Amino acid sequence: VASLVATLIVFGLMKRNNETTALKSCGLGISFLLKPTVIIGAGFCLFLFLLSEFVVPATISQANDIWLNKVRHKASATAKQNDIWIKDSRVIMHIHYYNPAEKTAFGVTLNLFDKNFRLTRRIDADRGAFSSSGWIFVNALDHHFDENGDLAQASVAQQLTLSLDIVPEDVGRAAKSSEEMDFLELRRHIRKIAGEGYSTALYRVDLHAKIAFPFVCLLMSLLGTGLGASGRSLGGIAATIAYGIGIAFAYWMLYGFSLSLGYGGVLPPLLAAWSANIVFLFLTWAVLKKST
Repeated sequence: VASLVATLIVFGLMKRNNETTALKSCGLGISFLLKPTVIIGAGFCLFLFLLSEFVVPATISQANDIWLNKVRHKASATAKQNDIWIKDSRVIMHIHYYNPAEKTAFGVTLNLFDKNFRLTRRIDADRGAFSSSGWIFVNALDHHFDENGDLAQASVAQQLTLSLDIVPEDVGRAAKSSEEMDFLELRRHIRKIAGEGYSTALYRVDLHAKIAFPFVCLLMSLLGTGLGASGRSLGGIAATIAYGIGIAFAYWMLYGFSLSLGYGGVLPPLLAAWSANIVFLFLTWAVLKKST
């Protein structure tokens, strides 16, 4: 947004002072104006990529820890491979792998304790999904223990429903998300969970998005240059800012929609991450061609 709005404001001021007319009269066309725009846009692309690689993962991890520990009052621990542990007041949940898109947990182990923190029940399930009635565990092995900690009863259930204070939002924050991993770490994570037979569509989309999204800075700078050099007046500074925010909002809506299609398997991960850039690249090309 900043790169687009700044470019539009600069060209608006140049038009007001007839500087664009003077440049064209000297034989300097749109290609001359694009050189600084490309350099600045590329610099912002690199800055945004480095920000997502080194700053965002650490801050997202800290924010999730604060939410779980300070707000939800739950302890959690997560390995790089999504090996998740969540502790509530009387429940310890272990999840081998969590799919945030489907809100489904795989390889679930539940340990339930009494008020004296003695183990009273243990549930091992192949899969767990959250519903309005609570967690639904599939292919569950249910163990009940007596006061001495000895096994009192064991049963197998194809489907077991249990109400817990742990919700998918807690698991999603405890699980290591794509934003908490840099590019290389996320690629290693994809290879590991693919080898274990789990779906990697969400993580593959996010992997390509780590490269695709920073290019929005360059696209918006070029689009702003084309719109600014077109000779069309956008009004004052306030109108220019509103115009730029509207274009950026349209890009963000298209970007989010294409990612959603990728998460759902409708689009291939590569196309889902780059669809918005491709559409705006053709739009930018059309605007620049019209400005020449």
